[in-house]
Formats: sequence, C-alpha cells, structure tokens
Amino acid sequence: MNLLSPVRASLAALLLIGFSLPAKGQLRRPGIVTVEREDRSKSELVREDGAIYLEGMVEKELIVRVAAGAPIYANLKGERWIGNLLPEQNAVLLAVSEKAYRVRAKAKQGQVAGWVSKAAIAGLPDGFEENLREYHQRYLIVSELIEKKQVALGMTVAEVTASIGPPDKRQSTVNEAGRTDSLEFISYQRVPQTVMSVDAFGQAVPVTRYLLVESGRITVDFSNDVVTSISESEGLNHSNARLDVTVPPLAFPF
Repeated sequence: MNLLSPVRASLAALLLIGFSLPAKGQLRRPGIVTVEREDRSKSELVREDGAIYLEGMVEKELIVRVAAGAPIYANLKGERWIGNLLPEQNAVLLAVSEKAYRVRAKAKQGQVAGWVSKAAIAGLPDGFEENLREYHQRYLIVSELIEKKQVALGMTVAEVTASIGPPDKRQSTVNEAGRTDSLEFISYQRVPQTVMSVDAFGQAVPVTRYLLVESGRITVDFSNDVVTSISESEGLNHSNARLDVTVPPLAFPF
C-alpha cells in the first residue's frame, strides 16, 4: 500500500479548494468584482458646524463678486485674520453659513480662502440661500441612498447608476410629452457547489466551485430623467429599492 497516496490526495484537495474563488455577497455583474478604494477626492478641510460646503455637492465652481474690500478670516469665529480681500474681483464661493460666506479670492497678501462678511459679496440670485438649503437636504438624502446602494422615487438616472451601477437592459422612448426610460438591473450571488474530481495522482478529491446565480432583479422607470416607479422580482432575497423614501425634486439654487 502506498502510504503517500492519502497525503498527496489531501494536499491536492487543499490546493484545489484554495485556488477556488471565495464566497462573495451580491455581485452586480458576472465575473466582475468591485474593489473599494479610499476616496481621495474628499477634502481634509475641518468643516464648520452648521455651514453648507459646496465642494463635492456641485460640479462647477460658483463664481461671485467681491463688491467691497473686507477682512477675511480662517474660521467663523474670526479668531485668525488671514488678509484683506481686494475689491471689484471675482471669487469662488466655497461654503455658506448664517453669518458669512467662505470664498477663495485674492487678498493684498495673495491668494486666500476663508470666511468673509456677506455684505462684501454680490452676484447671488434672490432666494439663493433658501434654495441652497433645500438642495443640500436633497443631496444628503441621495448621498445616503448611494452609500447604501439603494434607489428611490425622485432620483435621476445619473444618481441611480451611481448607486447600483449601469443597467443590464435599457429601453428609451421619446415623444411629444418628453422622454421615458426603463432600466433593468440584475444582481448575482456566488453559490458554493462541491463536486468530485480527479487529481494529478489519479485520486478522487472534492473540489468546491462557485456558481453565479441570479439573486435580485429590479426595474426602474423614469419620466424626463426622474424615477417614477420601481418594481422588483418576487421570491428573491435581495432588495435595492427604498419604497418608503421619495427624493424631493431637483432644483438648482443657481
């Protein structure tokens, strides 16, 4: 009797199982594994409580006008003066609080970014701050949905795809009433399956493989770029839909 055969068989089985794919959770596409990386686009700036920061919330810089020269400070408490803004120049609005604006502009001391009196800034439309607060509240709701990979009524096509990825199927219609889209998303799950195989030494060994099995299907309908209905397959233990949430209409404050 060859005493090495059982040892070789055991080693071969371990090697085969070791090279099998590990069990994973839900996959948006067969054969594609998403690797999460640290988000380096987020600013390390210490943010003031109660202020609304435009960075990350809007794609384009909001240009305002410095109507009058004014001192600019590092924080809202005015604890550290960093310069005096030059009058009659364009500036970039960075954040809004109840009492001041955070801007990036030129001072006598050079380029600076800090908090300045609202009286020194012009060029904002009427109702800007009220609209910005509503826009910010919507942004927080959508950001939470995207972080949890969920969709809800009122989201846009771009927001839905940012949340759960590109659709597997898409159907679009354009008519006099506008545009309608129907997007279908399919999720998969790796299910382990153990079968018997023969190793290089002719020994029967168990091998674990993972099969991709559909675990969820969701159809999202849009009217003029806004989600109007969400439907899911029944009997599947997977859900991306938040039917208890309705995202407010998208209204730009500027």
